[in-house]
Amino acid sequence: MEEEKATIEDFFSDENESAAGSSSEEDEDDFSASPTRVPKGDKAMKKKRKRKTAGPLSALPSADLTPAEFRKRGKELIDFLADYLEGSRDRPVNHQAIQGYLFRKMPRIPPRDGVSMDEVYKEVKQYIFPGLAQWQSPKHHSLLPAGGSYASILGSMLCDGLGCVGLTWADCPAITELEMLVMNWLAHLMDLPIDFHFFGKGMSGGGGILQSTTTEALLTVMVTAKRTMLDHLKETKPQASEWSLQDQFMAYCSEQAHPSMERVCEVAGVKLKRLWTDREGIMHADTLRFAIEKDKNKGFYPFLVIATVGTIACTSMDQIRKIGPISVANDLFPLLISVPVPSQWPRKTRRSGYTLMLAMPEVRSSAASTSPCFMELMVKKAIHFINTFACEDPQGPLYIPKDDKNTMADYRNWSLPMTRRFRAMKLWIVFKLYGVRGLQQKIREDVRRAKELEKLIGEDHRFEIMGDVMFGVVAFRCKRPDNNEINHQILKQINKSAVIKMTGARVGFKYWLRFVVSGRYTDSEDVKFSWEMIRRTTNKVTQMKICQNLKASKSFILSPSHLILSYPAMHRSSNTKHVS
Repeated sequence: MEEEKATIEDFFSDENESAAGSSSEEDEDDFSASPTRVPKGDKAMKKKRKRKTAGPLSALPSADLTPAEFRKRGKELIDFLADYLEGSRDRPVNHQAIQGYLFRKMPRIPPRDGVSMDEVYKEVKQYIFPGLAQWQSPKHHSLLPAGGSYASILGSMLCDGLGCVGLTWADCPAITELEMLVMNWLAHLMDLPIDFHFFGKGMSGGGGILQSTTTEALLTVMVTAKRTMLDHLKETKPQASEWSLQDQFMAYCSEQAHPSMERVCEVAGVKLKRLWTDREGIMHADTLRFAIEKDKNKGFYPFLVIATVGTIACTSMDQIRKIGPISVANDLFPLLISVPVPSQWPRKTRRSGYTLMLAMPEVRSSAASTSPCFMELMVKKAIHFINTFACEDPQGPLYIPKDDKNTMADYRNWSLPMTRRFRAMKLWIVFKLYGVRGLQQKIREDVRRAKELEKLIGEDHRFEIMGDVMFGVVAFRCKRPDNNEINHQILKQINKSAVIKMTGARVGFKYWLRFVVSGRYTDSEDVKFSWEMIRRTTNKVTQMKICQNLKASKSFILSPSHLILSYPAMHRSSNTKHVS
């Protein structure tokens, strides 16, 4: 027999029965009585009532999946993703699409009627796959893959499936407290001082917050530093307006700092000065000191220095130990340490140069990235964020009063977004399934494979490596002949082949090739294969360059053993064969 569904009248049945028992005949027509109670003898009405559906199923659109279909299609999707990831090694690492290819193949208007998931899978394989670069391929060495581990995928599914949104702790306590817990785990893994942990000094102390991107984390710190400096200058210069003071703010970073710094300063309304770096991409403390003194003499207000540990281009490390005291001496706001990629964490996660630098009293905030999907922003004093982003406006359209008894982090007052997804779930699942040992082993494997590539490059006299390889990114270049055009052509030919994929970077006046070793499936054999591909491509490009130079000379002699350049006097010889 079909189970009878609950209706709204069942919630008031006790009240109605008591009301009906004590009411008179005049009260029988009252609205409080239960008009839908079915007499026992009326079987037709009982069957009609059983066919009614209420609860979650009744709220579903007619085109949505039923729970049974969702279970079935969900299992199919897991198999679909597993097959895709396992087959990434056999596919071309680079896409072969041209601009606008989807507009030529797909309709310009949405479908009028829904289709089945089988049709969706078919179109994904037919239309989407040709436009995908295989980021999870072991031969993808350009940038970091985004969430390739199975643990990360499961965490994303949990985050989306639970469908919770956090505004304050009371809205969803698990979202706030799990993020606080995970940030403490990250601080412990990087051996940060207690000032960067939650509960170290109460809510007036420090803690961490997950940001969606590096740009968002940089903007959060930039706006916070600007607001803190404005509050300080208002006390010393009460006559000046905020706009006149803000127009003279100056932030500093190196040439190799994150490329989004310009747009961040544009949004924050401050000026930025990128400072010179040496041949290895390192920003020196003397360069910063000279720039600050020069700008102060011009009437500017230096307020923020962003130093980098592990730059994107060549994984260089700025002179943090000397830059820290300079920032304190010039009354600058937090020194931001940026670690762009997880594979750039040192092999020894404890007592590393990164953690020793963060232990310095000058360092007030830190940003570290575990994946391109997340940016962890750690602070010593969260009160700076709260003073900048607090949105407790009684006259606002949505006023949520402050809870004075709350001892948890109120993340809506820590950054630009007011609402938060359950993003900590993803990191929590990774921590639980990998463990600290598993994460450390992954980092050590990346560094070990990078050292293997360093050894292979050192055996070829045509190449040079930038600095010592300590992280999972190797920057090298072809030095014979010593020009940027050769390295440009090498990178172009490598990516055109779609066998492996790399990127380049400019440090100073030289163009370098970047080889990233952080793929989930990359092993030693893949590194050797990729290096052989680089070496053969270099041979091809250098030979083409020699032929182009010979053609530019207008004439040369073709010998069976080698090519000999011709001199102008040879043109007068009738026995000489010229090939132009």
